[in-house]
Amino acid sequence: MAIDILRDNMIKAMPESITKKVASGIKAKDASSSVVSSKEDSVSITDSAKTLARATEKAKNSDGIDHDKVEALKQSIADGSYKVDYQNLANKILDVEDEINSIFGL
Repeated sequence: MAIDILRDNMIKAMPESITKKVASGIKAKDASSSVVSSKEDSVSITDSAKTLARATEKAKNSDGIDHDKVEALKQSIADGSYKVDYQNLANKILDVEDEINSIFGL
């Protein structure tokens, strides 16, 4: 049969140590092809993996925007109560500049 020829050619091309293992496995398989195995594989997922999967799915479905925070900021800007912390803003700009310089080696 063509499959047997291909299998034999593959075995001839393999290193001898592997060939012995494969050949003995093929003989064992041929001899026991009528034997039915009753072993079943099983997989269990931990609770932390389930939690991570739910969080990942929620993040994928999210647009990444905290809409409540955006509305609160819009409202404070609209009513004039939003105050810019200029010192904090300047520090953030300097932090970003330092990070860019470290990335590009400037």
